[in-house]
Parts: sequence; structure tokens; C-alpha cells
Amino acid sequence: MPVLGGLIILIQIAFAIHAIRTGRETFWIYIIAFLPGIGCAVYFFTQILPEMQNNRAVRSAGNTILKAIDPERELRRRKEELEIADTVQNRVKLADECIESGFPTEAIALLQRCLNNGHDDPDILLKLAQAQFVAAQFQETVDTLDSLIRANPNFRSPDGHLLYARSLEALGKIPQALEEYQALAVSYPGEEARWHYAHLLHQQGQTGRARQVLEEMQLRARRSPKYYRRKELEWLKQAEQLLKTLQV
Repeated sequence: MPVLGGLIILIQIAFAIHAIRTGRETFWIYIIAFLPGIGCAVYFFTQILPEMQNNRAVRSAGNTILKAIDPERELRRRKEELEIADTVQNRVKLADECIESGFPTEAIALLQRCLNNGHDDPDILLKLAQAQFVAAQFQETVDTLDSLIRANPNFRSPDGHLLYARSLEALGKIPQALEEYQALAVSYPGEEARWHYAHLLHQQGQTGRARQVLEEMQLRARRSPKYYRRKELEWLKQAEQLLKTLQV
């Protein structure tokens, strides 16, 4: 079968190039060349696959595919771990997965169990606030974050600060939300907070200030490295769309 033979030759060439570029022992080239099928299979499973499994991007892509095929796979695994060992660490891991899977009330119960047992770690309180926000419990979110800061005055979390501002906005406390967003506009390590600030300014009729924030986002993006623009692409696109609306 000429097609199959050609495919094997291409695989041999690719694996031989990989062996040379990664500094593998010379004998691998002979194995790949003189044992086309078995040699390529052995090389893949012993040299390439372990390397792929240690690659964060590959692992992330693989996890995304597995989650698409079986969305509750990781959730079941975390539940099994908690059944085996009912520890704070396993409760927090399961709570994280519950939030990601769209079960915030279950996450809230798990995290409150941790807090009721005397674990008032600020990271657990922050996760509880995140779960409460996802569950649309906005006043509870604010209360939890206030408790966090009272107990841990030196604790700083940009994501927690943004969560606080968004909860105030959801509660209709617009002046307070704008004040928090204004502080985040100069401190948040990304564009999400600035977009929420501009969006709320627009809703409040402050179009001039909203336009200024959006233009600052675009200017910052132009001056930033490509990886930053890729990371913030979602918010930059939304900023561009909102800016077009303001310019009409």
C-alpha cells in the first residue's frame, strides 16, 4: 500500500529529526531507520510520549479534550478522593471543581465546612466568595470579602478586589462600585477590571470617561508584548466593540 508506506517514511523522517534535534543517542536513528514500524512505535512511547506528558500546554489541551468528552470526569475523581480522605485539601479541590462545573452551592457547603472546622485561611475565604458570586449571592460575597480583610488586613488579591467591585455593581451600589473599579484600573494585572469599569461608566452615561478608559486599554495593548495581547484578547475585543458603540 503506497499511501501507508509513504506515511511510515514521513514518520521515520520526523522522528529521526526529533532524535537529532533533542540530542538522543545515535542508536535511535538506526532503530527508526531499520525497524520502521516497531522502531517508530518504541521511540514514540519511550521518548516522545513522556515528553508530551510533561509539557504544560499538551497536558492542558489533553485535559480540555477529556473534559469535552466526559465533563464530570474530574468531578467524580475529586469526590472519590474526598471519600477516601476527608481532608481540608480534598474539600477545597472538590470545591474548585464544583465551581468550574457549575455547582456553586455544593462548593459553598464544602468551603463552609472547612471554615467551621477552624480553617480561616484567606485563600479559602476567597474561594468561598468566588463560589457565592457564581451562585449570585452578591451580598454574601461582599460580607465574606469584608470578613477576609478584617481577619487578614495585609492580604492582597486583585481577583478578590475585582470580585468585590462586581458584587457591589450587582447590588446596585454604583458609586461604591465605581470607586473600586477606579482603583483597579491602575492596579489590576490585566484588562478585565478596566473593561468592567468602562462598561459601568457607559451605563451611567459617563461616555467621555468610558471612552478614555477604553482608549487607554488599546494603547496599553499596543505597547505590550504579544503574549499579553493574546492573554487579554477577549477583553480587548470587547473594549473595541464598546468603543465603536461610543463613537457612533
